[in-house]
Amino acid sequence: MQASFRSIAVVLALFVCAGFAAPERIDYTLTPIMRAGALEAVQIDLRFRGEADGETMLALPSSWGGQEELWRGIGDLSVVSGATLQPGAAPAARTLTHRPNARIHVRYRVVQDWDGPPMAGAGNPYRPIIQANYFHLIGNAALVSPDNSNPLTPVRLNVGNMPRGWRFASDLEHRGVTLAEAAASVTVGGDFRIVQTADPNIRIAMRGAQWRFTDADFAARVAEIIVAQRRFWGDESTPFLITVIELSAPNQSSLSIGGTGLGDSFAFFATPNVEPELLRRMLAHEGLHTWVPNRIGGLADVDEAAGYWFSEGFTEFYTGRILVREGLWGPAEFAADFNRTLREYAVSSARTALNARILADFWRERDLQQLPYQRGRMLATLWDARLRAQGHDMDDVMHDMRARAAGGDPLHAAAMFSIAAAHFGIDVGADIASHVERGDDLQLPADLLAPCGRIETRQIARFHRGFDIEATNANNNVIIGVVPGSPADAAGLRDGMVLMRRDGGEIGNADVEIVYVVRDGDVERSIRYMPRAPGMVSQQHLVLEENLHGERLAQCVALLGGA
Repeated sequence: MQASFRSIAVVLALFVCAGFAAPERIDYTLTPIMRAGALEAVQIDLRFRGEADGETMLALPSSWGGQEELWRGIGDLSVVSGATLQPGAAPAARTLTHRPNARIHVRYRVVQDWDGPPMAGAGNPYRPIIQANYFHLIGNAALVSPDNSNPLTPVRLNVGNMPRGWRFASDLEHRGVTLAEAAASVTVGGDFRIVQTADPNIRIAMRGAQWRFTDADFAARVAEIIVAQRRFWGDESTPFLITVIELSAPNQSSLSIGGTGLGDSFAFFATPNVEPELLRRMLAHEGLHTWVPNRIGGLADVDEAAGYWFSEGFTEFYTGRILVREGLWGPAEFAADFNRTLREYAVSSARTALNARILADFWRERDLQQLPYQRGRMLATLWDARLRAQGHDMDDVMHDMRARAAGGDPLHAAAMFSIAAAHFGIDVGADIASHVERGDDLQLPADLLAPCGRIETRQIARFHRGFDIEATNANNNVIIGVVPGSPADAAGLRDGMVLMRRDGGEIGNADVEIVYVVRDGDVERSIRYMPRAPGMVSQQHLVLEENLHGERLAQCVALLGGA
C-alpha cells in the first residue's frame, strides 16, 4: 500500500508567481541514543524559524497508513532555545511562543511504542522501529514539523554520532528535498547492508541473512524493474532508496510480504522465506507508486481512500502491463495473476460495497481493503480496450495526466482521469458512478483480451474460513465466530482455540483444503477442512488460447504489454 502526498506543482507556481521569497530551511539532526551498547531511542533536533506573530504550532505524527496515535512514538519533546513550550497541549500538537521570526531549536526522542521485533501477521510496521541494533523511521510517523508550513519548505537532514560499524541510509540525503517529500520518506540506521545496483542512483538498505536470494540477485531485480518503469515514463535516473526489513515469524511456514511506496523510495517488509517471484511483483507494484498517483495528480487532501480505486487499481493494471512489456512475464504469468484478481473479487464479502464504505472502513476489513485494487484493475482493463477501439490506449491517458499535473492542473488523479479519458474519446463517468460509487457488480466482456484468450464465467463454491478471521486477529488470535454447522465446525474448530498458523490452503479458493494449526488447551492440533459456505458464486476466469505461438503470441504480448 502506498503513502501519498499531493502534487505540489500548483503550490510552486502560485508561490513563484506571487513573488514571495523562498521559505527558510528546516533542519533535522538524527542522533542514536545508546545504552549499554543497545539502541534506546533516536533523538531528533529540529531547527526552524518561528512565525511572525510570535506563536508557532508544532504538528506531531498522528494518523497515517492505517496507524493511529502515532504521537505515542514521540517522547521528551522540549525547547532547547528560542521559544517557550506552552502547557495543556493536545497529543498531536504543541504550541510555542517566541519573539517574532525567532530561530527555534526543539528536541525530542523517537521511541518504539510497541513490544518486540517486527512480526509477521501484525501488519506492515509503519510505526517507528527502534531495536537494539537498528532503527527504521518513516517520515509521516517520526517527524515533528511546524504546522501549516509551506510544503515546498526546504529540508536538510543531518546525522550525528552513528555507532562504529553502523550504516545509514535515507532518501533525504540528496539535495532539493522539501517538507512534503520529508513526510514521505524512509530513514534507517544500524546493521544494514547498503547494496548498490547497476544504476548508481538506486540503493538498497537491507538486513537479515536468511533470504532465499542473494543481495546481488535482489539488486538485479530491483534495477530491472525501476529502470523499466522509468523507461515507460520517459524519466532519467534519479536517487531512489529501497529499505528491506526482515519480519520475525512464529514458524518456518509463516509467510508475509508487504510495503509502501514513498515517492523516491519504498519500505519493504517480508519474512525471509518469501519467494523471488512474489518479491518481483511487490517491487513492481510499490515502485510504480512513484508515478501513480504521485506524479499524475496525487490523492485528494481529504478522504483519500475514496480515490484508491485509481491509485491502487491502476497501479495493479500497470504492474502487469510493464512486467509483460519488459519480458519479465509471459501470457501465462499474466493470466495467473489476473485470474487471482478475478477470483478474489468473485468471492469477496465486500464485492458490492459502496465506495463510501471503503472510505469509512478501509483499514478495518481485509476484503474492503483489497476491493479498490480489484475494481480499479478490472476497470482499467475494460477502459484500455475501449481506448484501443478509438485508436489510443491507457498509456496515452497516463502520459497526458503526467503533463497536466506538471503544468499545474489542480485536480487530484482520480478526478483528472475522467477528463483525460474524455480527451481520448471515452466517457468513464457512468462506469465510475455504477461500479465504484454504487458498488454494482462488474462483469468483463468475454472477448476483452482477445487474441490472448476468452474470459469465461463459471460457478464456484463460496469461500469462507468458517470463523471470523478479523475478529480473531483483533482478539490476539483467539478464535471467535465459528459458524455452527460449517465445515470448520465439523472438523472440530472451536471458539477459544488459539490460531497459531495456516499450513495449507489458498485464501479465496474454496476448492483447496485449508489447514490451520491451533492450540487447544495445552495441545497443538492441525484442523483440515474445505473452506466453503453454502451456495455458489459467479467467477470470471481468463482462459488462454491453446495454440498461442507465432504471430498470435506476438499479438497477445503486444496487447498485454501495451506495445
